[in-house]
Amino acid sequence: MRRQLTDREWMLLCVLGVLLLITSYLFLFYTPMTAERDRCIAERESCEMEIEAAQVRLVEKLRMERELKELFAGDVTPLSIADYDNLKPVLFQLNTILAGTDNYSLSFNTVDTTKTIVRRGISMSFTCDSYDQAKEVIQSLHDNPYRCILNDLSISLGYSTYNSFYDYSYHSSVSVSATIVFFEYQESPQAAAQ
Repeated sequence: MRRQLTDREWMLLCVLGVLLLITSYLFLFYTPMTAERDRCIAERESCEMEIEAAQVRLVEKLRMERELKELFAGDVTPLSIADYDNLKPVLFQLNTILAGTDNYSLSFNTVDTTKTIVRRGISMSFTCDSYDQAKEVIQSLHDNPYRCILNDLSISLGYSTYNSFYDYSYHSSVSVSATIVFFEYQESPQAAAQ
């Protein structure tokens, strides 16, 4: 038996058809396209970040190449790292540099031989007559032929008294304390002491 649909039923069928079309559009077209768009935006941002990082690396590489060209183009040969157990030449160099001071003392720290680049730390203190003389000594330590770095540099101005039977006077002095770390190269690292 066939029966005729009422206007209300036709209206409901039309509404259901529109809902079916909208749902189909959302699930079959809009949602996948939105996900693809978001993926493309994220991929574009990732590519832009990689391009920026590559540009930074390129600028740094060009700067290093320029510095190397300038370094090797100059008359001064670049410093190299001395081989391990370079203590005697280092001590001779330190004695030469510190010979012009009023007095100095050296204290040797533990040598780190656990890596291929050995670190030999030496704590030092010295006194000079003037700030300029202390500056020259520090510059000589910096410019010595062995790779090193100055740490914990402390400079203080002091006065010492000179007292003899006829003369009582003040004498200014500059006290410097620092730690200097010399770098040496060894082929194979040694195990750390337990």
